[in-house]
Amino acid sequence: MTDMENPNGDLYVGEGVIAICIALVPGRAVLNGQFDGAIDAKQIEVQAKGVVSGTTQAATIAVAGKINDTIQATDTLSIGSTGMVSGTISYGKLEVDKGGELLGTMKQM
Repeated sequence: MTDMENPNGDLYVGEGVIAICIALVPGRAVLNGQFDGAIDAKQIEVQAKGVVSGTTQAATIAVAGKINDTIQATDTLSIGSTGMVSGTISYGKLEVDKGGELLGTMKQM
């Protein structure tokens, strides 16, 4: 893998991987496995098979899988048609595709 395919500062949790940790990611985090704990990144993408539980914070969060607990998107929270977001949710802007689910306490920042 070259640096162009996986730039420094990015995190990828692949399908079948279970990560239980605290992650401070200066770039982009792509989650297609299970992540339990706390994650703070510039951008977070929860792919279709991704399941995230805990405290999640980023400027932009895009969800095609599942994310729950405490979610903070300081810029934009985007929920795709297969995405499910639940818990205590705060966001700058909100985008929800038809079929996407949003459950819990919501607050626009």
